[in-house]
Amino acid sequence: MSQGQAATAPPRVSLAEGTRFERLDSHTYKIHLHSDFCIGAVPNGGYTASCMLAAANAHLGSRGQPDTFTAHFEFTNKTAAGPGIIVIDEVKLGRQVSTLHLTLWQGDILDHAPWFVASSSRRKVLAYTTQVDLKVSTGPSFPTGYQGTSAAAMPATPDFDLVKKKGTDGKWKDASRPSNPLSKGSLGNWDMLIPSQGALTPGVCDVWISAVGGQRITQATLPYVVDAFPFDVLAFFTPPGYFSPDDPEALAKRSKARRGLWFPTVLLNLEIKKLLPEQGVEWLNMSITTKQIKDGRLDIEVMVRDLAGELVALSSQVSMILSMDRNTSKTGSWQKKAAL
Repeated sequence: MSQGQAATAPPRVSLAEGTRFERLDSHTYKIHLHSDFCIGAVPNGGYTASCMLAAANAHLGSRGQPDTFTAHFEFTNKTAAGPGIIVIDEVKLGRQVSTLHLTLWQGDILDHAPWFVASSSRRKVLAYTTQVDLKVSTGPSFPTGYQGTSAAAMPATPDFDLVKKKGTDGKWKDASRPSNPLSKGSLGNWDMLIPSQGALTPGVCDVWISAVGGQRITQATLPYVVDAFPFDVLAFFTPPGYFSPDDPEALAKRSKARRGLWFPTVLLNLEIKKLLPEQGVEWLNMSITTKQIKDGRLDIEVMVRDLAGELVALSSQVSMILSMDRNTSKTGSWQKKAAL
C-alpha cells in the first residue's frame, strides 16, 4: 500500500474501543461487534469472547472478583458485525470464586427492556466463566517435570527493532497478510513474527504477537490473542515438505487454496495463568499446535508466554475448515450446514 493510500484509509477501531460495552440493567449489557475484527463477514471468535468477558469482569467487579480465571465458549450460531446483547446469569456467587453463565443474543435488538425479541433473536454464543481476584490469589506453588522438557523450551527472542526495520532478523520474519479483503479485518489488528526457515519444531507454529499502532496487549484482549493465528498457519501444522516449500508453483497453489478457507471456532476454552501489567505488554509469545486435521475438523492448543517465559494463558479449541462462502452466507447457522 502506498503512503497516499495509507493516508486516506479510515482509522481502525482500537482494541479498547472494540471491546467497549454498555450496562443496560443489573444483568444485561450491550456490545457492538466491529467489522475491523471480522474474518470475512464474521467477527473473530476470540474477539467476541473478549467482549463477553469484559462484561463479566465488570459485572463482578463490585464483589472483588474482576478477573476471569477460566472460561468456556460455545459458538452456536454465526455472529455478525453489529450490536449484541449479553445476558448474565449468576450461577454461583462465592466468597473467592463465582460462576457466571453468559448468552450473546443478536438480531431484533431493542432500545428498551427486554432489549431483544426472544422469539426471533438468536443465541450466538454461550459461555461459562469463573471469576476471581487474581491479585490476591494465594496457595502452594511447585515446579513441574514439564518445565524441563523440550516442549517447554522458550524460543529465541527476536531482535524486534531489526525486524521492524528490515522485515527479518535472520531467524524471525514478519508474517505476511493476504492481499485481499481478509487483511482489512481481524488480521490487520496484529503484527506477527514467525520463524524465517519454517517450523522450529515439526507441527508447532511459534509466533510472537503484538497489537498494531503502538497499542498494548492487555488482560482484556487475551481471549482475542489465543484466537489470532498467522494466515499461513497450515504450513506449520503439516509435516516438513508437505507443501513443497522449494516449489514456487506449489506455494502459489497453497496460498490460493488457503484464501478460500474459513476456520470457524466451534468451542474455545481459556485458562488465565497470570495477570499482565495494568499498562499491558508490547509482545507475547504463542506456541500453537494441533494433533489432527481430518474431515474438516481440527483441534488447536495454544500456550501464551511473556518475554520472561512465564505462562500467561492456556487455550484449547475445536475448529472447522469450511469454504469462505459459508462465512458470507446470510442464511442458517454454519454448524447445521456443515452437518449436511
